[in-house]
Amino acid sequence: MDVSGSHVAFFSFPGFGHIRPTLPVVRELLARGHDVSYVVAERFAGVVAETGADVLTYPSAFPGSMPDVHTADDLAVVLAHYLDEAFAPLATAWPRFAGRPVDLVVEDVLSTDVGGLVARRAGCGVVRLFAGFGGNDEVPLNGSETELAGPPLDPGHPVLAACGERVKTRLARFGLDTPSPEPARGGEVVANLVFVPRAFQPRAECFGDEFVFVGPTGDDGAAAGSWQPPGGDVPVVLVSLGTSSNSNPGFFTACGRAFAGTGWRVVMTTAGHVGDDVAAAMPDNVELHSWLDHRAVLPHTDVVVCQAGTGSLMDAFGHGVPVVAVPQRPEARVTAARVERLGLGRALLDDVTGADVRDAVLAVAADAAVAKEVARMRAAIRASGGAKRAADVLERAVRSTDGETA
Repeated sequence: MDVSGSHVAFFSFPGFGHIRPTLPVVRELLARGHDVSYVVAERFAGVVAETGADVLTYPSAFPGSMPDVHTADDLAVVLAHYLDEAFAPLATAWPRFAGRPVDLVVEDVLSTDVGGLVARRAGCGVVRLFAGFGGNDEVPLNGSETELAGPPLDPGHPVLAACGERVKTRLARFGLDTPSPEPARGGEVVANLVFVPRAFQPRAECFGDEFVFVGPTGDDGAAAGSWQPPGGDVPVVLVSLGTSSNSNPGFFTACGRAFAGTGWRVVMTTAGHVGDDVAAAMPDNVELHSWLDHRAVLPHTDVVVCQAGTGSLMDAFGHGVPVVAVPQRPEARVTAARVERLGLGRALLDDVTGADVRDAVLAVAADAAVAKEVARMRAAIRASGGAKRAADVLERAVRSTDGETA
């Protein structure tokens, strides 16, 4: 059957690293003649609107940087944030899609509740998205064989109890507080898209054909003239801790000083975490930017230093650049260790000095074995299919929901 003109509804998670890989997929669907609605937190409405999708915004209180978890109280607070966010789009999406049924729901794996409700009412299938590692009953989302150690969960914690009451109130507003008859079909997960190549996925043998590793989805290219490389053969290191990691201005200061006199150009993107006084004291070979389009820098970069976020890693490897991973949060340690295990760079997992970073960068840049493995990963990324393959999977998912063989 011809599925052009299908209505696809995206439900995102409020983090740029989760939203960014979906945008080329949305553009590809629109180019193929599909109708795309995108449910997104208000603060990301602008970047989604640029795709041409119909943007449905909702207010989100999800924090930009999640607090560390050391105690049962900390864990309850974090889980409450996720649960509140899971139902935050309900007031926007539920009435909007009542008179405009969808043919497919595409949801981030961390935002499954409202999308599932909409899919069940519409009788359509669901495709889940994994911005990082894929996860299933055998492999957790952090990619390790066991979950990260942490405090025990107290299901009766007052913070969780209060959150549960808020969720009940939201559901009751739309008559969803009690079970209601559901369509014979609808709401089933019919496919999973993972935005890393299978070669990067831990325990990839545990994932069947229902998981499609499309890798990073590409982009629209860097803004012309947004950054100018140094002349000659000056090596470049790009240093960034992303936008959602903890503020760590001391890290940038230490790195800048360690590279003084090395002959390297150090390009730092600080997300506003470094003050003007610190910037003024940096060596002449260091340039600081609160924000900079990395796509303009990466074609001229010899090594990337990053927090081991999946987006940063895929950007680096996609440009054939090795990595020194300096995770800022516990869950990123698994990804950083994966980088080192695959020979794609180095992981600095403990207390890190500027000298440690400098020495790791120099070692990685001179390591022919690392360069070989990075070239292999770059080839794997290119072979994964990106946005076009993702769109193919979504079109097959519409057909399978409508009764045809996918």
